[in-house]
Amino acid sequence: MNRFLWLVRREIWEHKAIWVAPAIVIGCLVLLMLTGNVHLGPFTDMSGEAGLGVVPDDLQVKLLVIVYAGLALVVSMIMGIVGFFYSLDALYADRRDRSVLFWKSLPLSDAETVLSKFAVATVVIPMVALGASMVAQLVVAAGGSARFAIEGLPAAAMWRPEALFGGFTVTFLRCLTAMLWYAPIIGYLMLASAWAPRGPFLWAVLPAVGLWIGERVIVGSTFVGDFISSRLFGLYGVLSSRAEAGFEDGEGLEGLRNVDLVGSLRDFYASPELWFGLLAAGLLLLGAIWVRRYRDETS
Repeated sequence: MNRFLWLVRREIWEHKAIWVAPAIVIGCLVLLMLTGNVHLGPFTDMSGEAGLGVVPDDLQVKLLVIVYAGLALVVSMIMGIVGFFYSLDALYADRRDRSVLFWKSLPLSDAETVLSKFAVATVVIPMVALGASMVAQLVVAAGGSARFAIEGLPAAAMWRPEALFGGFTVTFLRCLTAMLWYAPIIGYLMLASAWAPRGPFLWAVLPAVGLWIGERVIVGSTFVGDFISSRLFGLYGVLSSRAEAGFEDGEGLEGLRNVDLVGSLRDFYASPELWFGLLAAGLLLLGAIWVRRYRDETS
């Protein structure tokens, strides 16, 4: 266990984007708040004036949760990009700079090395995203309170405990589901990273694009494309589509009363797609371990 944790710490230290990216995002958010360029979503009406007073009290908490969760979604998407490129580079970089020869001389198994990198992509990066999202939510709460106070509105509304707790809870659940939902994608990227002689991005993307085009041209179906699209973007639809649909369909604030994130998450964890994906992730990781163990590391 100590060796595994040491490997995880090494990955975090060597890949500074894991902690630099969220710091930049929070810094930009603070700058936007200071310049007054952050839009508070449903708390402003069409004229741009603060409209908290027209929101029924029973919906204020849900509105705040959506604002905080939407902010966390932006942070999570940025960290998702970091995780994508980290996974692509994780096993390829060791071969590119020949440091793999040094690491293989140590009493470390290939399984430990691959699994430590997988843990960084599926656990560490989502947890960093969670922490950065919570800090960002507090920044927005502070900035929103200042704006409301200036405009003569109740500044304490942004600090309602149930809203902050709800925002944190939704963010935590989103990160937890992301760990599981994207596991097969990360496993696939790591297999491509372990296999690619050069250009791991092309080795990861071209086979998927080739299958999608081939199926569409030869068979006339879009199963592969739909599967890839669902796996890439389906997670966020589970957590936010119903709330967004309420506003887009003209239901306005009334649409929030039917939002049921708990029910959506329950269905999500019971879905066969999730568990088949985890099985696929395990097989892909076995493939990445096998390739790392037996391929020519100088190629």
